[in-house]
Amino acid sequence: MCARYNLHSNQQALAEFFETTPTETLATLPLPNFNVAPTQEAPVVVNGPRRFEVMRWGLVPFWAKDPRIGRRTINARAETLADRPAFRAAFRARRCLVPADGFYEWTGPRGNRRPLNVHRADGNPLALAGLWEAHAEFGPTFTIITTAPSAYMAAFHHRMPAILEPRDWDAWLAADDEDPAWRTGLLRPAAEHVLTRYRVSPAVNSVANNGPELIHPANAGRLL
Repeated sequence: MCARYNLHSNQQALAEFFETTPTETLATLPLPNFNVAPTQEAPVVVNGPRRFEVMRWGLVPFWAKDPRIGRRTINARAETLADRPAFRAAFRARRCLVPADGFYEWTGPRGNRRPLNVHRADGNPLALAGLWEAHAEFGPTFTIITTAPSAYMAAFHHRMPAILEPRDWDAWLAADDEDPAWRTGLLRPAAEHVLTRYRVSPAVNSVANNGPELIHPANAGRLL
């Protein structure tokens, strides 16, 4: 599961990294956000041409009568995208990238779980695979796709967000009429060298907290 992440890269640097077409949307991105939480607005990358759009986290299907369904659809399992009514239409036609500088996971015994900031070892932003919808009444929303963990992630969680490398972005975003089932092959665990992590302050546990201190290493950068 991916239920909290951070995005704080410079906006122009994000535009260059994701090779987007600069638009006025870039200047209005809700950044930085060191504690992105479900139901908040965040930028995603869509195609046609490739650009940023601001959407609410928690996908609301086009047929939904109540936007509260989005609280249960912040993540979509890669294995069931083509079958779940909430996701199958978006999987066919509305795929996106969700930029993140890192995502938070918790480890340790119940009652003493400690947050980790998981991020790319090379320092680049993450491109998380996502889906989006534009509901006629409730507006644009998105979900983050999860998959089985890599060995690195399995040490502390049984799922991880699907992370797409630049070579796969065009294939994931492409608008076509093909059966999208083959794209599930892109939704694989990250290679073992891609990610690293360190412990951060438990202040991240509260969505009311949001500042650069949330991504500071709690133990002088000690890796876990």
